[in-house]
Amino acid sequence: MRRNPLLVIASMLLLLTACATTTETHSTWQTKTGESHPTFRHLYVLVLADDPAVAATAENQVRKSLNHRAVEASLANETLGEREVERDAYRAQVEAAVKASGADGVMVVSLLKVEERSEYVPPQVDYVPMPSAPAYLGYGPYVGHSYGAIYQPGYYHNAKDYYLQTQVYSVERKRPVWQAQSRSMNPDSLKNGAKGYAKSIVSQLDKDGALKR
Repeated sequence: MRRNPLLVIASMLLLLTACATTTETHSTWQTKTGESHPTFRHLYVLVLADDPAVAATAENQVRKSLNHRAVEASLANETLGEREVERDAYRAQVEAAVKASGADGVMVVSLLKVEERSEYVPPQVDYVPMPSAPAYLGYGPYVGHSYGAIYQPGYYHNAKDYYLQTQVYSVERKRPVWQAQSRSMNPDSLKNGAKGYAKSIVSQLDKDGALKR
């Protein structure tokens, strides 16, 4: 029995889907009625997180997505140094870093909440190739294959969704002008979660006309 090529494609798509992190983003401008929407050519990216590794990973992924759209990015994890504990001192530290970078906008990302839920994984059928001719014949692997099916039943598992808030400040106007909330659904790793968020948020910025061409 030869393997159906459509089943091969479907299996590959299932694997790719399983490795991807789905992130949905909803945004709004915070400008006044009749006020023009600013566009940015250089964003200073600051992710507020207790773990510096988490912040750095997310900031790096955002920069990659911005660079794909020819928008420059400066990162807090590369320019701030050791974070000041006192709030006013930290604010002054960030303002100095933004000014030194030459950015015209500041993107600030923070975690709103983590929500746990039960997720159902549907049954899957995996096909394992089996030689259709004895190996001792020498040409067996080239004759063709038959495929055995392995059935994996559906099951429930705990999933975590991460809700993030993103605000973009205009350096010229000295206030926030754009805001978004994102939901990153059950990322399987920090890197994949950060990558899914970065692609979603930058795509939304582009869609809203916030990135300078």
